[in-house]
Amino acid sequence: MSFLDNTKIAGWAFFIIGILMIVSAIVQIWNGAGQTDSISNNIGYVIAGIGALIAAIVYFLFGNKVRSGAISKKIDVLGNYVKVVGVTTAIIYLFAAIGGILNEESFWICILWVILGIIIVFIGGKINDGRATNFDKILWIILLVVFVVLFIGSLLSIGGGWVDIVKSICYAIVYLFMILFLIDGDVRKDMGI
Repeated sequence: MSFLDNTKIAGWAFFIIGILMIVSAIVQIWNGAGQTDSISNNIGYVIAGIGALIAAIVYFLFGNKVRSGAISKKIDVLGNYVKVVGVTTAIIYLFAAIGGILNEESFWICILWVILGIIIVFIGGKINDGRATNFDKILWIILLVVFVVLFIGSLLSIGGGWVDIVKSICYAIVYLFMILFLIDGDVRKDMGI
């Protein structure tokens, strides 16, 4: 199996990102609890941090499944990754909205992100549902463009401290693999391309 065909390498990138997300969420909770602001703001920051931690654990567990080979088929890695992005987006913004540390406008923006997260989960489910439809063809093009843009963006964002560098490199690896999975013959066949 070549490097670019090995889904476990993408799994390691997911896994490392998940660990960094967990650490970041714990720091967020710690900082939120230690704020010298009002008690209600402290609770709000902690609630938002708990949402970030739950999302990080979801991402980490997915990464561990891909890393260990429990999820190994390219179409399944791709579809489940999109679902995980949707789930984590919805969780993060739902908890931010519940935390109530936002003004009214920001609250409704968070609700829109929660709805977008749910839509992304639906889209992820369409990728590996076993049916090739016209929607899959449109979805394939959209995902390819999105992942190319994200890959370039992650390469351009490499810099800062070592944590930021590692995170950017891992995201670049993830997006590169998602692009490679999309152009894989079996995945294109499963999506009717």
